[in-house]
Amino acid sequence: MFYIRADGNAKVGMGHIMRCLSIAEAALELGSRPVFISADNDGRTIINGRGFECTVLDTDYTDMESELGKLARILNREDIILVDSYCVTGSYLRSLGEMCKTAYLEDMGKPYPVNLLINYNIYAPALAAEYQKLPKPDKVLLGAEYMPLRDIYRYGIDYEVRNKVSDVMITTGGSDPHFAAGAILDEIFKNQQLGDGITYHMVSGPFNSFADRLKEKCGGYKNVILYEGLSSLKDLMKKCDTVITATGSTIYEACAVGVPMVCFYFAENQRQGAQALSRLTEIKNAGCISEDRAATAQNIADALLRCVSDFSYRQRLYIQEKKLIDGQGAVRLAQNILAL
Repeated sequence: MFYIRADGNAKVGMGHIMRCLSIAEAALELGSRPVFISADNDGRTIINGRGFECTVLDTDYTDMESELGKLARILNREDIILVDSYCVTGSYLRSLGEMCKTAYLEDMGKPYPVNLLINYNIYAPALAAEYQKLPKPDKVLLGAEYMPLRDIYRYGIDYEVRNKVSDVMITTGGSDPHFAAGAILDEIFKNQQLGDGITYHMVSGPFNSFADRLKEKCGGYKNVILYEGLSSLKDLMKKCDTVITATGSTIYEACAVGVPMVCFYFAENQRQGAQALSRLTEIKNAGCISEDRAATAQNIADALLRCVSDFSYRQRLYIQEKKLIDGQGAVRLAQNILAL
């Protein structure tokens, strides 16, 4: 049996569950239907909505060692479990390894005692030496070729860079804990070149604690459309000429489509992705909005203005982004995990 241990809630967002769902769907194509395991019910609706069973442990997602007793009653030696959480400890993963085969999705360059360690981020190859330290994993997969995008990003990608910017998408992740959306909109509409003639497509994530405030703010601008409950961003991205996005799985989706992008980040675990993206391409890393809200919002508006005024710049971004992602990462991961 293939299990996936992941959580999603207002504090951690939906990124863990969404990338694991992509792997689950790829595994299903290969003949295996994974079962999800979560600490609580917060992400269950989304998991079930994509056709997968979810076992809820009724535990504290921040104290993963407390769930080991319950997992011991679920797992068998022939099982495989993929873990995706920042709350793991080495002893937790070591204990899991005594129950079944283990795989872990890692972002920060820290080795763990698992059978398969995965870091799909574009900066991951630079961390290869770190994963050779103790406790050394048995096998390591690194780099964007393993980015687990949904299967819809493997086909139907016929994006065209248009001469004029008329539509811009803004997404601030699953939860937007610092109400970045409000700061970005306010800064954009200070500039008449950005405020006139452009329709802004604002995406509100499933755990947006500022959803009501965002709805009120969007209602104050005639050319802002608010989206809630989107199951995919692909069609909206294809419609837009530029995407403003928090650094997370969305940057890889934007690369797969080829839509010119401006990125920013909230937390340390997103910093390396934003920096690598700006190092490998001409994409603007606007900075950390949780540390300097005003400066980051200003950087975003400035970068958007460049996209609006420079067609050749957007053409270059399209080419650079498409070279980063081929959309096959989830299949590669599912193959390697099931091979355990």
